[in-house]
Parts: sequence; structure tokens; C-alpha cells
Amino acid sequence: MSRKRLSLFVLPVATALAAAGVAAAGALRGPSVEAASATFAATTVSHQYQVTCSVNGGDTFQATSAVYTGEATSSDPRLAGALRIRAWSLVDTTNGVGHVFGVFHIRGTGTRAHGTLNAALSDGKASGLARGFVRHSWGRIVASLGATFDPSAGFSSGSLGGSTTGAGFIRSGRWCHPPHWPQS
Repeated sequence: MSRKRLSLFVLPVATALAAAGVAAAGALRGPSVEAASATFAATTVSHQYQVTCSVNGGDTFQATSAVYTGEATSSDPRLAGALRIRAWSLVDTTNGVGHVFGVFHIRGTGTRAHGTLNAALSDGKASGLARGFVRHSWGRIVASLGATFDPSAGFSSGSLGGSTTGAGFIRSGRWCHPPHWPQS
């Protein structure tokens, strides 16, 4: 193929690729932060393993590992759908104080969210933080977590980022930051 013919072929292809790149760059959303909240219940318990032990001084502890399933509802479709929480908890049964932590997955129509939860327990109430990622209009979620929690019965009356438990947000897009900013 002659150089002239080759240039007649390459020039339109390069122009088309450049135009596609400009169009794609224009379609990308800039950084945004949106308030986010959801309510949830996960009271179906499976794969439960429980151990109880007593320590010197008389306190009794219950350690539990279980999978809790249920439903999350939200006006944001990224946080609405079938909910699955794999959680581990340790509760001092003498005073009702403890800790629950785990991973969550929300699978809705055409979207998914997943992340971690970490909460303090007191008298059957969990209070803490949920962090993770949402797909379909990608973003990171950080939200306060509040729920009634019983290791044998699961999570009920739960909320992420609700007005009674604090706040929550979904952050999307690239962000500027000063040097040595920690990864979140």
C-alpha cells in the first residue's frame, strides 16, 4: 500500500478515535458526593456456629459466626435489594456489651453493593460504621450503622446512614488531595 493511500486510511481512523475519546471524556461524571441511606432487616440465620466460655472473674462470653439474610430498602437503587451479612460477634453475656463485625452484600436489579461493617454492641443494639463500594454509577459508601442485633436472630430495625443513626454518603469520581493523603 502506498504512503498516500495509507495516510488516507489512517487519518480518518485517527480522527474517529480522537472524537470517541473526547465524547467518552465528556460522558464521565466529575466528582460527586450524595447523601445515602437505607433500612434493612436480616433475620434469616444460617451457617451459625456458637461457642460459650467463662473466664476468671465470672464473665461469660458468647462467640458467634453466622450468615444473616434479608432485604435492604432505599430510595437509592444501589442500596436496595437482597441483603447477605456474614458476621462474627463476641458478646459478654453478663453485661450485654460486645462487638460485631463482618461483610455485607446487597444485590438489586442491575446493581450491587458490598463492604464491611464494624459495630459496638450494648444491650442488643449495634452502633457503628459500614464502608464499601456500589456498582452501577460506581462509588464508595461510608455510612453510620444502627440496628437491633441478636447473634441467634440476626439484624432487625437496621439503618445505614439514617437520620436516627447519623449520616451516610456515596462518593463518586476522582478526587484531588494533598500529597501523602491516606488511601480510604
